[in-house]
Amino acid sequence: MEFHEDVIFKCQGQEYGQKLIEIIKIEGKIVEVHQTEYGIIDPKMYKPEMVLELEDKIIILEFQSTYVDISDKRRFRLYSALFDQIQNKSQKDIEVHVLSTVEAEKTKYYKINPDSKFPIYIHSLKTYNGDEFLNTMKTKIANNQQLSEKELLLISLICFMETDNEIEDSILSSAVTITDIPDLDKDIAQFVKGVVLMLCDKFVDDESLNITISNLVGGNMKIVEDYAQRVAQRKVDESKRSIVVELDKEGYAINDIARIAKVSVDFVSQTLSK
Repeated sequence: MEFHEDVIFKCQGQEYGQKLIEIIKIEGKIVEVHQTEYGIIDPKMYKPEMVLELEDKIIILEFQSTYVDISDKRRFRLYSALFDQIQNKSQKDIEVHVLSTVEAEKTKYYKINPDSKFPIYIHSLKTYNGDEFLNTMKTKIANNQQLSEKELLLISLICFMETDNEIEDSILSSAVTITDIPDLDKDIAQFVKGVVLMLCDKFVDDESLNITISNLVGGNMKIVEDYAQRVAQRKVDESKRSIVVELDKEGYAINDIARIAKVSVDFVSQTLSK
């Protein structure tokens, strides 16, 4: 992957992260963006999306596509405890905020003991109609109209809006739309693409689509056509209950094709040799 989240958000996070939290309706001014990964612990265990230090508090920002349950509550409490132990030199209060694709605005609590509850603040963008917003943005792009920084950030967050599309398709739409914008300022481009890549890594389970979005955001436009062809071919194959493996136009190795198609390397080799 060309973009590294910690680097992107550290470099552009203070300026564009400020606009991001304003969209989410988190009040306060960002004074520092902290790294989210520490070498002394397993990054898979501790890897929140963003850690933003405001003037009066620390915000741990998470993106969620499922309802916040007890395991999430414990994980978020762990995030805050680890950051407090390792990084919180300012001794500011720490809050966990969640931007959710499924839940309405609310506050949930993790009950630590009878006298102590840990709040988790959930935010929603369902007041936006994602399909209408995307069509408006496409029209503006087609007419060479300049998009505001807020609009660019909202494009990267379409999957959190009210939409008829699945989350994965919405993330793909975000990637395609951002890529279609001519002469996009480099700094804001890096940030919004970084958000899309983060959401792709977190929400897109389909390996082929994940690769497609990552390559697209990295600047490879024809990867979308390749993905569409692979999906169409897969549907034909499923209907015939047979497997047809085609050499990927991006030149994936035989091992990659076998892994994506979930067949043996020998089968791929024999198929390609015919």
